[in-house]
Amino acid sequence: MDLAQKPPRVIWVVGVLTVLPLFVASAVFCYGPMHLRAAGLTSLIAYATALLSYLGGIHAGLEIDKARPRWLVLGLSLAAPAVAWLLLLGGDDFGPAWQIAGVLTALLLQWLWDATSHDGPSWRPRLRTLLTAGAAIALAVALEQALSL
Repeated sequence: MDLAQKPPRVIWVVGVLTVLPLFVASAVFCYGPMHLRAAGLTSLIAYATALLSYLGGIHAGLEIDKARPRWLVLGLSLAAPAVAWLLLLGGDDFGPAWQIAGVLTALLLQWLWDATSHDGPSWRPRLRTLLTAGAAIALAVALEQALSL
């Protein structure tokens, strides 16, 4: 990766703004009024699911632009979002700690793929690392709270 190349400022701003709702939802789940905590958890899992769907879509979009798209890459681009959707929709069956841990794991696996991928701009892995670190912190705080319930 060419460290001299930096993402455009607008990408940084939008990236940071994209992570902020995770912190808000995590704070509501952990520290909000009791009657809002369930909504905070649902918001946290739903928003993380939407982010994972977006990230999977990026991989799919980069792949379908190739002359010979690969089945494996297209299939894997659906994996993290599918897991997150299952955790979101099966919330009553899994419980908060399993939901958050599952989404956090899916996010970290998605990051591993993003950080080692050679598709897209050269600055993408570094950007994904920093944004994923922020998202992971928000989810980890919520996971700590869920484990103490």
